[in-house]
Amino acid sequence: MLIPVDEHGLTLSDALAKINLLFVTPSHQFPTTATMPLERRMELLKLANKHDFIIIEDDYEFETNYVNEPCPALKSLDDGGHVAYVGSLSKTLFPGLRLGFLVGPKKLIVEARALRRLMVRHAPNNNQRTAALFLSLGHHDTLIRRLHRAYRIRWEIMGAALQAHMPSAARIPTFGGTSFWVKGPASLDSEELARAAAQKGILIEPGRINFGRPDAPRNHFRLAFSSIDEKKIEPGIRLLAETIAAG
Repeated sequence: MLIPVDEHGLTLSDALAKINLLFVTPSHQFPTTATMPLERRMELLKLANKHDFIIIEDDYEFETNYVNEPCPALKSLDDGGHVAYVGSLSKTLFPGLRLGFLVGPKKLIVEARALRRLMVRHAPNNNQRTAALFLSLGHHDTLIRRLHRAYRIRWEIMGAALQAHMPSAARIPTFGGTSFWVKGPASLDSEELARAAAQKGILIEPGRINFGRPDAPRNHFRLAFSSIDEKKIEPGIRLLAETIAAG
């Protein structure tokens, strides 16, 4: 079942009474970057308790908050044992390590370990040990602070560039993140735009696939900035806007 999202993330409705399992990214919904506010998080937990369904909380990009303190994770507010919290070091440390983590009830952890043994036979203990040591010595916290400073500058530059060259096309993410979700003119085909922009050295991610329905709009796309040089962001957005106008 696909559940609509709005500017505050996952919407809550009677449809949730019919499910057994819910996957949600409350910190930064992908791809819209919407952040679920505390009030909706509490209401979601009440529904989980009432209808006895499990929530898998993928706390995607919780650390990329450039405005204020992150909103408490659903798991930290969960008194009924209905939330399993999952995360990854792929975004912040090294994607190739393929290391993640799970916080949940003891019975769930036991079953997850058994399933992991069936799937991968043996966990990469050397990678786990090295990452654990890196975390314990505080190096990961230092890395996060450095990334935070760099990403915030790029976030501000891209936000200003979009406002200047594509006003009203993009909603600035509530707390940050590493990308912008852009809605172009109704006549825009973002897949055609991606091909035209690529010829000019600009890569975008067409958004049609993220809608999960056959009549999905074609005028949405995602712009990431985490690996883009600060000096290239504004000229790139300007050139992209010119490409859209010329199309």
